[in-house]
This record gives sequence, C-alpha cells and structure tokens, in this order.
Amino acid sequence: MFIKMTIGNGDRIMITSSGASLFSRFFTSGLLAVRLRALWMALLLCCCAAPTLAQVCAESADGQASLRGCVHALPDAAAAQVLTALGLPVLTGGEWYRIDLSTAGGRYLLDIGLPDAYRVQVYQQQGGQVRSVLALGTASTYADRPVQHRRLMAPLSLAPGAATVYVYYHSHGKMLMQARLWNADQLNASDTEEHLFSGLVVGIMLAMVPVAVLGLGGQRALGYRMYGAIVLTNILFVGQVEGYNFAFLWPGAPAWNMLAPGVLGGLSLMAHIGFAMDFMQMRTRMPQLLRWHRALLAVCVLTVAAHLIYELDTLLTIQMLAYSGFGCAVAFIGVRRRIEAARFYLLGTSILMFIPLILFIFVVLGVQLVPFFSVLSFPKFGGLGETLLFGAAVVSQFQKFNARQAESRLLRLAEAEQLLLAEQTKLAALEQANERLLRLATASHDIAQPLASLRLAFSALAPQHGPIAEHIDTTLAYAQSLLKDLIEQARQDQRLPEPIVLTSMFGQLGQAFQAEASVKGLRLSVRASDVRVTGSSLLLYRILANLLANAVRHTSSGRIVLGTRRRPGGVEIQLFDTGPGIPAPARERLLQPFEQGGHSEGFGLGLFIVKNLCQQCGYALRIASTPGRGSCFAVFIPSTLMC
Repeated sequence: MFIKMTIGNGDRIMITSSGASLFSRFFTSGLLAVRLRALWMALLLCCCAAPTLAQVCAESADGQASLRGCVHALPDAAAAQVLTALGLPVLTGGEWYRIDLSTAGGRYLLDIGLPDAYRVQVYQQQGGQVRSVLALGTASTYADRPVQHRRLMAPLSLAPGAATVYVYYHSHGKMLMQARLWNADQLNASDTEEHLFSGLVVGIMLAMVPVAVLGLGGQRALGYRMYGAIVLTNILFVGQVEGYNFAFLWPGAPAWNMLAPGVLGGLSLMAHIGFAMDFMQMRTRMPQLLRWHRALLAVCVLTVAAHLIYELDTLLTIQMLAYSGFGCAVAFIGVRRRIEAARFYLLGTSILMFIPLILFIFVVLGVQLVPFFSVLSFPKFGGLGETLLFGAAVVSQFQKFNARQAESRLLRLAEAEQLLLAEQTKLAALEQANERLLRLATASHDIAQPLASLRLAFSALAPQHGPIAEHIDTTLAYAQSLLKDLIEQARQDQRLPEPIVLTSMFGQLGQAFQAEASVKGLRLSVRASDVRVTGSSLLLYRILANLLANAVRHTSSGRIVLGTRRRPGGVEIQLFDTGPGIPAPARERLLQPFEQGGHSEGFGLGLFIVKNLCQQCGYALRIASTPGRGSCFAVFIPSTLMC
C-alpha cells in the first residue's frame, strides 16, 4: 500500500507502508482462559507503551521540533484578538490552538491527530508573513487534502528559527488536539507500525467471525448473528476512527464520513441489545428485561435515524454510556442466576462501559486524562477486548450446549430403545395369549363335536320323554352352549389392535404442543376427524408427537396444521408446517439415526423413530417438501387397519 503526499510547492513524496493480519485459533482447547489473559496483558502493555512512543516521535533527533509544551489552546476572545491582528478570518464553533516552534528549517508534516473534521484551517506565521497551509470544509473530499493521509496533515515549509502555527478545527465534540511534527522518514516508520498493529487487531476480530458461523446451526442462531454484527460494526468503527474508511471506502463522501461514527456506534449498540436479549435468555428467564431491551432498541433506531438529519453525536455517545451501565447490571443479574458464560459477558459489557466513558470525557468534556496518548486508540483496544470476551462467552455457551445435546442424544436413544422393547414385549405377550386362546378354542371345538353326536345318539335311543331324558338333554345343551360361548370369546379376543378415535388423540396432541407453539408465535391448528382406526394407540401417539415436535422446533414463523385426508385404499394423517423445507436429496438421509438438517436443533432421532414405528405398525411414512415454503409429513394407514 502507498500513501501519496504533496508538500509545500507541489513536491511529492511516496511513503510505503505495510499492514498485517493474524489468524489465531483461540478456541481449540482448554487453554482458552490462559490465552485470553495473555493477549489482554499484551494489549495493556501496548497501551502503557503508547505514550512513550508518542513522546519519542515528538522529540526525535535530526533537527525535529519538539511539540511538548508548545501547544496552547486559545479561548475564543484571545483567538479573535490575535486573528484580527494578523488579518485572518475569525472562525467560531470550533477549537483554536497556537503552536510555538523553533526549528532548524526544512519541510515538515504537522499531524493534527484527527482523522476528519467538519472544518479545519492551519496558518503558518514566520518572518512576519502569514500563509494558509491547510483549508478544508464540509464539502472537502479525501482527494482535496494536500497530504493524502488517513489523518489530517498540514505541510509546513519552515525556515530556521522561531515560527508559529495557528490551528482551527471543528470536529465531533471538544476533541483536544494532540499534534505531532514529522518528516517523511519518521512518518513512514510510524505508519508501518500503526498499520501493522491495526492489521493485527482487525485480523483477530476477523478470526472471531467463524465463531458466529459455527453457532448458526446451534440453539440460538439469532444470538450468534448478533455477535457477528458486533464484530463487523467494531471493525468498521475502528476503521472509521483510524481514518481508513474515508481513505478507502468512501473518499468522495465527506458528509457521510462525518455522520459515520455516530451511525456505526448506533448500529453497534443495536447489535449489543439484540445479542443481550438472546444470550441472556430473556424470553424465558427475564421477560421484564426483555420488554425494556425492546424499548431501548426502538429508541436506538429512532436516534440513529435522527442523527442522519441533526448530527446527534453527543446524544449517541451518552446513549451508549447509559446502556453500558444498564448492560453491566443485566450481566450481573445473569451471573447471579447462573446463566452459562455470563461472567465473560459481564467482562465484555464492562469494556463497553469503559470505552464510551473515556470517549465522553475526552470528546464531550474536552479533558485530557493521559498525556501523549490519543483518544482514537481506545476504540481499537476496546473493540478487540469486547470481541474476544463476547466470543469467549459464545464459545463457552456453545460448548456446554453441545455437551448437553450429546447427553440428551444418548438419553433419547435409550428412551427410544426402551419404547421399542416395551412395544415388542407387549406384542409378544398378546401373541402368546392369542395362541393360548386359539388352542382353547380348538379344544372346545373338538369337544363340542362329540357332545353333539352324543346328544343326537341319545335322542335316537330314547325317544320317549321323561325326567331323566330331559335332564340329560338339557345338560348336553348347556355344555354345548358353554363351548360355543368360549369359542366366540376367543374369536373376539383374537383382534389384537385396539380401536383408536383420531379426534380424541388429536385433541391430546394439540393440548400437549399448544404452549410450545405459542411461545414461538406459531398457530397450531388441529382439524377434527371422524376416522376410526385400529392399532396401538401408544405407538400412533408416539409417531404423531415426534412429527409435531419436529414441526414446532424447525418452524420459525407461520402455522402448523394437523388433520386427516382420505386416500384410495386408506386414510392419511397429514401434518403441514411452514418451516424451511427439506431438499429432496436430504430426505432419505434424515431418516437415518443422528442425521440433522442445516437448521436443526434436535438430536437427529425423531424421523428415525417415526420410520421404525410406522414399519412396526404397518403404516407408510410419506414426505413432501418445498425448500423455503414448508413440508408435509403424512402417515398412510391402509383400509385393512380401519374400523
């Protein structure tokens, strides 16, 4: 990358600079906490070292002027008096500074320390002459800068001796000026270091993006998307305050460039609010705080919209500061309620509170807390620390969720095996009882034949009617009736399947899943049916419960309908949903154990259990689906199993 600068009389200097990026695997082992602490300590050391580096640059050798103690803020009255005496225009609404220099002469670059400003004027006074060296306004593009650098630079051509530079700028708030004087070689070396460190910070942030991608198929996909939005807005905000965005993204849009810090800060705040609502499980565990966060989100949207018209930088900064304190309180509540990874989130929100506070003190109040340390470096460190801590919270929560999922899979599989075993045992017992009844009916039939013959023979041998003959005939008739009743009872008990009223079963299913569907905002409709089938009510209920659970889990909006439809040769129990749908190549795969779709949150056993139970009951499972529109799961019951 090259930076072109035009100095003084039009001479051009080409300064080469380099950048760097880093991809680091932070979340691959149990050393996560150790790595985070080590990285954070390194950042703190960089922060501590930064003032010394700035001082060395300002006091470097080779005849360079030292600006330490040479920069003086001018009150409006004093500035007006001096500027009038010099014949310069008096500008109000911004900040005036006087810089007293004593140099050996040469060409220098005065670094004002700001990436942009609504208006900036720099005048050089030496030898009784005053000339303008930098004049930019609200309509000035990046190409209008005499020194095309990511920070505002004023080219100075100084003779040996004393000189005075007057600087006026109107920027965001009351930003204190931290001016430095460079020559081309020093600026090149400084830019190389700063680009390297900025590339390192952005590279680490980009390395966290796979964390969001990894979690999209997890338990709370919205929270992972909001984390990705936090990372993206942090990267853009760092690029904005460092001046990269105006130099490379929108160099021809100065008006938007001045609005961008507030817009990016507001978008980052919205992403934080959305992340907090999902990560802290407010829908189920903190409903009152959920309503507050939704209200804050609406206020933030309105403020950002108003900022595009009225330039509300100070209000946005105060808003971020107020929410950061509120977010810390919410995070503390989460820690007390033992929400997973809430401690990482508390540390992240603490950084979120610290950075706007520093910016508020520096920018709005105009207080210089740390000498020779630029306020523009705080968003870089804060964004990095916040990204890492929130990423650690996401990964920790995701790992615990996966552990619970694995344990639940095993329990679910054991439950399914026990269910199948119980049904098989029940069927085996019924078959054994049926065999006994058949043997008893066979024996009764065999006994009934001799009794009928005996009765017939007796009537032929003793045609006369008398008390003894009547008694014997009555006894034989009674024995025949007992055997007949026994055979009829065996015939009735031979029907193993029980009658099932679908309307009653549908009502039970609707009551079981109505609450879960309502929580997700789904409409669950159960259509009454007068169809009666035979079979195992336990198995059929299990089949339909698994299908309903899958439909509620995978449908994010819309409705679910359960009903029946008569088909040639039988009847279909149909379940419609408006979920993501299943592509045709994936349908057979999803019928296998532990196979899930791209958006699944379950265990990969539901359809496998349904398929096995349908085969056991003599039903047929049919799946029709359109990706993006929904699915229909149908259980076909042949007419042979209908009442």
